[in-house]
Amino acid sequence: MIRYLILFLAAYGFSADIFDNSFITKYEYGKMLYENPRGISCNKCHGDDAKGKVIVRFEQTFNKKRYICEIRSSDITNLSYEEFKRFLDPKLERPKKEFGKDQRCEKFTYGNSMPTYFLTDEELESIHFYLVNKGSGKYE
Repeated sequence: MIRYLILFLAAYGFSADIFDNSFITKYEYGKMLYENPRGISCNKCHGDDAKGKVIVRFEQTFNKKRYICEIRSSDITNLSYEEFKRFLDPKLERPKKEFGKDQRCEKFTYGNSMPTYFLTDEELESIHFYLVNKGSGKYE
């Protein structure tokens, strides 16, 4: 009987979908990191659904002109892994952006809100895996 079980498992290559012997799955690990990384949690700014939200609104005066600005987190549910990693890996250069004279709020808030977490590649992959599969019902 055991010989047949071993042959069955070997035939399916111990696939993670068939047999997962890890203590915590990649999905669970990603969820845990999303909700409680080193520092402020991702869901505090991006929301439980990871679709983004307004973090803060404030007023700024420049050259006697008043601007009402807001810092808004982005929707991170549809990012490719490369895009996701670019915003979280401090070793990777972030894109530069040019702003017009009337884009005072955009210029002031661009790149100033995302903290640096110093996550490992495995942690980044797990968070991305969680976000991509969240709500699919496949791993929940």
